Amino acid sequence: MGDLVIHDIRALVVDWRMRPLIDAWLLIEEGRVKASGVGAAPSAKESLDARGYVLLPGFVAAHHHLYQGLSRGVHAPGSLIDWLDVHYRAWSKMSTADTRLGALVSTTAALLGGCTTVAGFEYLHPRDEDHVSPVVDAADQVGIRLLYVRGCAPRLEGPLQERLAAQDVDVARLVEPPDQALRRTAVTLSRATSDRLRWAAGPTTPVVDDGGEFHRALDEVATVAESHLHTHFHPIDGTLQTDENAYEMAERVGLVRRGNWLAHGSRLQASDVARFGEAGVGVVHNPSCSALLGYPTPPLDEWTARNNRIAVSVDGAASNDRGGMLGEAQLAWQLQQARLALRNDSQTRVVPATVLDACTRGGAEAIGWQGVGTLQTGNLADFALWDASDMDFAGTPKESFSRLDWLLMRCYSGSRAQYVFVGGVPVVSEGRVVGVDEVGLVKESQMAASRLYDGGGNHDRL
Repeated sequence: MGDLVIHDIRALVVDWRMRPLIDAWLLIEEGRVKASGVGAAPSAKESLDARGYVLLPGFVAAHHHLYQGLSRGVHAPGSLIDWLDVHYRAWSKMSTADTRLGALVSTTAALLGGCTTVAGFEYLHPRDEDHVSPVVDAADQVGIRLLYVRGCAPRLEGPLQERLAAQDVDVARLVEPPDQALRRTAVTLSRATSDRLRWAAGPTTPVVDDGGEFHRALDEVATVAESHLHTHFHPIDGTLQTDENAYEMAERVGLVRRGNWLAHGSRLQASDVARFGEAGVGVVHNPSCSALLGYPTPPLDEWTARNNRIAVSVDGAASNDRGGMLGEAQLAWQLQQARLALRNDSQTRVVPATVLDACTRGGAEAIGWQGVGTLQTGNLADFALWDASDMDFAGTPKESFSRLDWLLMRCYSGSRAQYVFVGGVPVVSEGRVVGVDEVGLVKESQMAASRLYDGGGNHDRL
C-alpha cells in the first residue's frame, strides 16, 4: 500500500518521450513514484480524485534569476546595454528584504506554472551583506527544489561599469573583485545541502581578459565543493580569437568541465553544441529572453539530437515577466515553427514533446539533478495537475488528450496548475501556493518595485 494515490487522471504523462496514459493513476510512497497505470487504482493511505485533470512531470527550470521578481513589467528600450543600465540601477539599491521578496514572487510564479525544481542564478552580492539566505528562505517557504547558483560579477558587460558610475550608481554593490568573489563563493558552496537544496557557482558574464585565470580558480572552488559552474554564454564580437569557435573559446577560458551548463547559447553553432555535449556540458535556451533581446532562435531539433543536456527554461523576470514554464515551452515551440517557416523548411519538424522533454528531463540533465523531470518508478514524486475542464481546453475532442503535447502547445493560454506536489507533498492546492498570502505578496512587491525603479530614468512602468 502506498502513501497517496492520484486516481482517475484524464491524461498522465510519465515521460514526454512516451504517450500519455489515459484514465490513469499514480501511486506515491515515501515521496517517490511507486507505480503508475490505467484502470482500477491500487489502494493507498490517502487518495486524490483527479477526474478531469491532466498530470504532468514537474518542470525543471535550468536557468532563472529569482531575485528579479521585483523587476517585472519594466520597459527598458534600446540595446542590451541600455536594458541592463535600467535594471542595474534598480538592483544596486536592493536590500536583503527586497531580495527575499523578489525570490518569493519568482518561486510562487514558478510553482503556479508547474515548476518543481529551479536553478536560481543569483549574482547580487554586495560586500558584508547576505543575499543568499533570503533566496533560500523564500524557496523553503514555498517548498520548491532549489539549485542555488552563487553568481558573481568581477566585470560588468561592455561599458556599463563606467556608464553607471557616471550616473552616481553605487557600482561596488554590483561588482565583486575576483579574490572576494572566490572567497565568498567557497563559503556559500560549503553550506549544507538537503533533498530540496543544492549549490553551484558561476560568473554572470564570462571573464575573457585574463586568459581564463578567474574561471579556473572558480572551477577549483566548485570542484572542491563537488559542484559545477554555470554562466551566460553567447560570445560577442571581440571575445573570440582569430579562427576560434565558441567551444574552443569556452575551453580556453576554463568553462568546459563535465556537469557545467551554459545559458542562452544564442550564437552557438550546432557543431559547438555537439562538442559541449561530448564534454558533458549542457546548454539552456530561454525563448522569451531571445525574443525580447533579438537573439537568434536556435535549431532545437539539431541541438537535442546532438546533446542530451539541452534544456528550455524561463529566465529571470527582467527578461521573462511571466515566469511560467508551460508558457515558455509553448513559446519555444512556436519560435521553432516560425524559424522553419522563414527558412521554407517543410521537411524538418520540432514536435511539442521534444520541447516539453527539454523543459523536464533536459533541465534535470543540464543541472545534474537526478530523479526529477520524469515520473518513472523510483523517481521523486514532483508533478503538477491542470484542470482540463478549464476554458483553456474548451472545444477540444476527447482524442486530443492522447496527444497532450500538441493540445497544450495549441490551447494553453495561461491557466494555473491547480495542484503541485514536490516529493509527494502538496505545495499548491486548488490553485494557491500553500503558505503564501498572494494578495499581500502582490501589494508588498508592487510597492517595493515602485521604490526601486522610481525616478530611474529612461523607462516606463507598464
